[in-house]
Amino acid sequence: MGTITPQLLAEIPLFSNMDKDEIGELRSIMTERIYQPGQICMKAGDQNATFQIIERGEVEVWLNDTEGKKVVLDNLGPGKFFGELSMISGESRSATATSEEEVVTLELSREEFFAFLRRRPDAAIDVLTELGDRLKHTDDILRTRISRNPNDAHDQTLSIAQRIADVIADFSGSMPFLLINLTVFVIWIITNVFDSKLFRDPYPFQFLTMAVSLEAIFLSIFVLISQNRQAAKDRIKADLDYQVDVKSEMEMSTIMVKVHDIEQKLHHIHSDLLEGKGAIESGK
Repeated sequence: MGTITPQLLAEIPLFSNMDKDEIGELRSIMTERIYQPGQICMKAGDQNATFQIIERGEVEVWLNDTEGKKVVLDNLGPGKFFGELSMISGESRSATATSEEEVVTLELSREEFFAFLRRRPDAAIDVLTELGDRLKHTDDILRTRISRNPNDAHDQTLSIAQRIADVIADFSGSMPFLLINLTVFVIWIITNVFDSKLFRDPYPFQFLTMAVSLEAIFLSIFVLISQNRQAAKDRIKADLDYQVDVKSEMEMSTIMVKVHDIEQKLHHIHSDLLEGKGAIESGK
């Protein structure tokens, strides 16, 4: 008996809005397939529009880059699935999947799935609802302005103590701070060498040593606070960079789809022109 239960099928986003009866019927029309280690489960460019759920084993999903090198996209284990978009759209596969070991999958063909949707109009509405949610989510991401200044994003959460620590840390690393310390040390040492009545700190200047030690302790704390804030700012910057990369990738995918549509339309126009030219020549 297969390990993919109707409950697990209901967790797949494409089927998440279906009821128990629809999920049960969908499970009944899926067929089991077995792949030996190293066998291709799905091939890039293939027109075989099937959807597969892994029951047992592990599958490596990969493609070749522009230089012909293998790029591994993901490793899928039991309960994972692949091929749902090709099953719906009928487009060719965009990646290849190879079994790492003996793999058992449940396969659903495009024809069986569409026949199921014709028998179950409510299920078709559920699938359309899920696809509509995906499109809305994608549209929301594309409309969102990701590029922001990480300094502004982090400064909005700063406390007064953190701002004070930043000011002190910045000032302690400046030339005026160095000159002030140098001036105070020189005056203190000179006045105490001549046994000044104003300051009672004879050599080896124990009070000055204690004051310098306390200054170093407090300055190191302020610097550490400022460094921790900088690390938090770097994490925000990395997160913003990732969001920008995701948005750019999605926009590029959208552009590629539009380019593909333009290519198809140009192909049809070219075919129509050739047919028209042939008709004109045959009429002569």
